[in-house]
Amino acid sequence: MTFNVIKQLVPPAQLSLVRQRLADGPWVDGRVTAGAEAARVKNNLQLQLGSPTHKELSELVKSALHASEPFKSVTLPRRVSGILFSRYEVGMAYGAHTDDAYRSLDLLRSDIAVTVFLSELDSYEGGELVVGDSALRLAAGDAVVYPATSVHCVSTVTRGTRHAAVFWVQSLVRDEGKREILSTLQSVIAHVGSPALSLALARVQQNLLRMWVEP
Repeated sequence: MTFNVIKQLVPPAQLSLVRQRLADGPWVDGRVTAGAEAARVKNNLQLQLGSPTHKELSELVKSALHASEPFKSVTLPRRVSGILFSRYEVGMAYGAHTDDAYRSLDLLRSDIAVTVFLSELDSYEGGELVVGDSALRLAAGDAVVYPATSVHCVSTVTRGTRHAAVFWVQSLVRDEGKREILSTLQSVIAHVGSPALSLALARVQQNLLRMWVEP
């Protein structure tokens, strides 16, 4: 199972504001936005959708996405769902599940899932995001981008409180393998010293985009 880590998707200067706002909520049962299957294994809290705090923090995270070239390169976003802010207290977890293929609230196909870690690593224990064989606990502000088709879970929090932002992306390129090829090409182009070779690779990348981008 492939995934990408984006360092400091939410910059440190904004994280302190995010944590201040999250401390006050309002928090509701996280199952309100889960599909029927996922609701059976979901045990967390979620920032109330539509609340002033939710609106403020959603705009903050989305502005960080627009400013992140690594995020745009990896996901090739056509549309981004609303942001869900989750809270896991001691004993809470989210069992193995797969995301809904269609986010009816946002009217988009969920090609890619994104989790942004918001809590400092030393402030909690447990709470790993497990995608395939990988258990991930990232620094505050870092994000993991992974296929929404994957089976994944959040392990039980054993100390402290884990906060995260979660959302989904409908990509211009639906196929995961094709997105990986384009992202790899972009990375190689950025490190090629020869202008002629860089131009040749860029031409290949752009022509693949013309073939693979959905209208």
